[in-house]
Amino acid sequence: MTVLILEPDGFPDAALDRLRARHQVLLGPDAPGAQDAETVFVRLAGAIDAAFHARHPRLRHIVSPTTGLNHIDLEHFAAVGVEVLSLRGRVDFLDHIHATAEHTLALVLALVRRLVPAAVDVAAGNWNRYPFKGRELHGKTVLLLGYGRIGRMVAPLYAAFGCRVQAIDIVPGRVPLELACDCDEVLARTDILSVHLPLDVTTTGFVDGAMLSRLPSRAIIVNTARGEVIDQEALLAALEAGRLAGAALDVLWHEPEPLDAGLRARAAALGDRLLLTAHIGGFTHESLEAVENFIVDVFIDATGR
Repeated sequence: MTVLILEPDGFPDAALDRLRARHQVLLGPDAPGAQDAETVFVRLAGAIDAAFHARHPRLRHIVSPTTGLNHIDLEHFAAVGVEVLSLRGRVDFLDHIHATAEHTLALVLALVRRLVPAAVDVAAGNWNRYPFKGRELHGKTVLLLGYGRIGRMVAPLYAAFGCRVQAIDIVPGRVPLELACDCDEVLARTDILSVHLPLDVTTTGFVDGAMLSRLPSRAIIVNTARGEVIDQEALLAALEAGRLAGAALDVLWHEPEPLDAGLRARAAALGDRLLLTAHIGGFTHESLEAVENFIVDVFIDATGR
C-alpha cells in the first residue's frame, strides 16, 4: 500500500527500510501522490480530522507514536472504519522511554533556578549573579497529579533531589500507600504541582481555579501531560495576580497552534515566571528512534494479519 510519513525529519532509517520492503513510502505532505495514501504516520504537527480525511480519502490506517491522541479525531475515524495504531496501552515498551520524565525535572530546575534568563543575560555580555537568585528542590513538597507511567518515573527523580513526594490518581488504588495522600490537605503545603494525568473527558480542566486557589503563593506548576488538563485561563490569571510563583508548561491548549496574540502578550508580561516549551518532552534522539521503530513493527504486524 501507499504509506505517507507526514513528518519524515529524524524518522529512523531502519524503520524506513522495513516499510520500503513492503510498501511504497512517501516522505512529507507535499510528496507526489500523498493524497492517495492509505496509511499515514503522524506525530503532533497537525490535526488529523475529517478535513484531513477529505484530503486523503483512501486512508485505511493512521499510525502515531504517541500515547495521547487528542490530535486525532478518534470518533470520526472509528465511524468510517479507519484503524488508529498508537502507543496507548503499550506499557511494557513505554516503561523504557524516559524522555518526558527527564524533561519534567529539566523544566522544574530551569524555572526554580532561573536558568533561561541567567543564560540570556550572560549571552548579552553581562556577568552578574545577583538578579538570578534561585531556589532549591531539596526539602520541597511535590504533589504528583497522576501516577501512571510518567508519574511513576518522576517520583524517584524528585526524591533523588530530596523532595517530599506524594501523589493522587484518578484510578483507585494505583498510588502506593507511602505516597498516597488527601489532596485537599496536601495542596495547602505543596511547593511543586507536577501534572501527569492522561487527557479524557474526566480530566479536561482537572486543575481548575478552585484547585489553584488552594495552593500557596510560593507554589509552581509543571505540566508535561496535555495542556487541556489545566484550566489555562485560570492558571494565567493566578500567575498574573501573584497567587502562584511560576509555571513550566510543555503543553498548551489548542495545539498544534496554541500561541495566539493574546497568549504571547501575557507570556511576555509574566517574563521568567512562565516557562514554555513546544511539546518537546518526548522529543529526543533516543526516544524518537525507539518509538518509531516500535510503531513501525506494530503497523507491520497489524497489516500482516
